[in-house]
Amino acid sequence: MRIIQTIRGLVFILLIGFYQVTTAQTINRATQIIDTLSSDALRGRQAGSEGEKLATDYISNEFKKLGLKPAGDNGTYFQVMTKYQKVVQKNNLSINKEDLTKDQFFIDTNVEQLYSKKVKELQIKDVPSGKTLKEFRQELLDESAITIVWVKTKEQRKELISMQFKGRNKKYWEDVSSKHAIIWVIPPLSVKTKFKKVLLDFKQEVKKAEMRNVMAKLEGSSKPNEVVMVGAHHDHIGILDAVQGDSIANGADDNASGVSAVLQIAEYFAKRRRAYARTILFTTFSAEEIGLVGSKYMADKMSEEELKNIVAMINIEMIGKPSANGKRKAYITGYNKSNLGRIMQKNVRNARLKFGFFADPYPDLKLFMRSDNAPFAAKGVPAHTFSSTDIDFDSYYHTVNDEMSSLDFQNIVEVTKGIIVGIEPIVSGRETPSRIR
Repeated sequence: MRIIQTIRGLVFILLIGFYQVTTAQTINRATQIIDTLSSDALRGRQAGSEGEKLATDYISNEFKKLGLKPAGDNGTYFQVMTKYQKVVQKNNLSINKEDLTKDQFFIDTNVEQLYSKKVKELQIKDVPSGKTLKEFRQELLDESAITIVWVKTKEQRKELISMQFKGRNKKYWEDVSSKHAIIWVIPPLSVKTKFKKVLLDFKQEVKKAEMRNVMAKLEGSSKPNEVVMVGAHHDHIGILDAVQGDSIANGADDNASGVSAVLQIAEYFAKRRRAYARTILFTTFSAEEIGLVGSKYMADKMSEEELKNIVAMINIEMIGKPSANGKRKAYITGYNKSNLGRIMQKNVRNARLKFGFFADPYPDLKLFMRSDNAPFAAKGVPAHTFSSTDIDFDSYYHTVNDEMSSLDFQNIVEVTKGIIVGIEPIVSGRETPSRIR
């Protein structure tokens, strides 16, 4: 009896030792991934930048090492979106020798350079009665002549302010083929009596930018057409105003932490010596930070049949810090819009894993439609975002202080494991979540 007890004790010790080593290796792996993605060398991973390209190269190589099949365009790991960037270098307008301030005019063009010193070279127009600036703009898009449009009424000026804000803050354009050249101008007082002199000097660089979603799959056995998506956005916000000499928004929590979970979940399932019924599609999205551009593009490219076959979409966002409800927990946005969260909670409980999923505690922030699950959820897919960071009180969010040193790597490991245990019966085909309602 004593020998049996001794053997049992040794086995127990060995199992504990194995668990600790595995945990340490997982923490080391998370550290390695996040260190790479949040490196200063990637310059904040802004969508369309060289830093984002380096990030997507790294992620695709990790998928390739695991033997995952490419699921992007033309047999690659990438789904490419072409956008355009307009960088204004010179923006001056003078009328009747009066230099107009930037809030008095807005130059709306895809042309790289506009220059004129002669009024007769310009078209001069008023906004037609009953039309908004937006409606009149549509009429002018087919014209290439430089056109000054007087913005006179209070309502038109309000619309101009909105147009100026959007134009100056928009990072990317879908299309720059139109050669329109519209100068919206609040007329100076001198124009009421004469308009004899003008000096227009405008220059911008129009650059092509490529953004890339990364896509890889582990094909299922008995139900290969049914798909479980596991994703996270890999982009961040790039370069900010310097704070104590640091201007790089590294995005360690937002969202290198989420990508680390995607890669580790991929490693877990790819290295298991068993076949899973359903296909797992691993994705990392571009341009989440500028309006869910990458995930929306991916969802729009899918057919109705493909979307219907996505049985669950797990989007992972900011898991680098413990939740407001304590450790070993993650919240799920839109928890009651499908039963995915309840299924996963039941699965971790059945596995006796000390981990819990709970409903998003920030209803006023409307997080369900603010991350990359949203474009899929809008099409009926049970798609939810899984997070832990207390976003309502995170002072490092979207700052240069979102660094590796601020992360709790044990938390990242625990959330990753919780998701793995939560989705394994779904991947195995034993459980199917309800559609979004």
